[in-house]
Amino acid sequence: MITTNKAPIGLLLVTLDRLIDERFEEVLGGHGVSRRQWQLLNLLAEGEAALEELTEALAAFLDGEDALPHLEPLARRGLVRSDAGRCSLTGAGRDRLGALAREVRAVRERTTAGLGAGEYEAVVAGLRKMIGNLEDSR
Repeated sequence: MITTNKAPIGLLLVTLDRLIDERFEEVLGGHGVSRRQWQLLNLLAEGEAALEELTEALAAFLDGEDALPHLEPLARRGLVRSDAGRCSLTGAGRDRLGALAREVRAVRERTTAGLGAGEYEAVVAGLRKMIGNLEDSR
């Protein structure tokens, strides 16, 4: 745990990211679903998509790989199907997503507990500004 109020933002961001990953893994892993698989289920809940579209949507999380290694276990378990190169959720996939959504919501609520009205939005806006500042400086 970080014990100083003067910790650099990079350390705080890395720590928060690690803790979020750990909590998601605890919740999702108990159901045999990884965080990337959770993200795929959510994307497919919006509608069918090709592998390339799924890979593009998750590119920031995939370290240069495509989404296929994360998609295949979902297909083997009958949660996702592929037809003519388009992937979609099955009924079982929608049911699993619904069940997981309640637990994920609890993690998100725990993450933002204690933030006052508008604080979450202010944090996100500040982070986006910092990202933009660094992207613009390339």
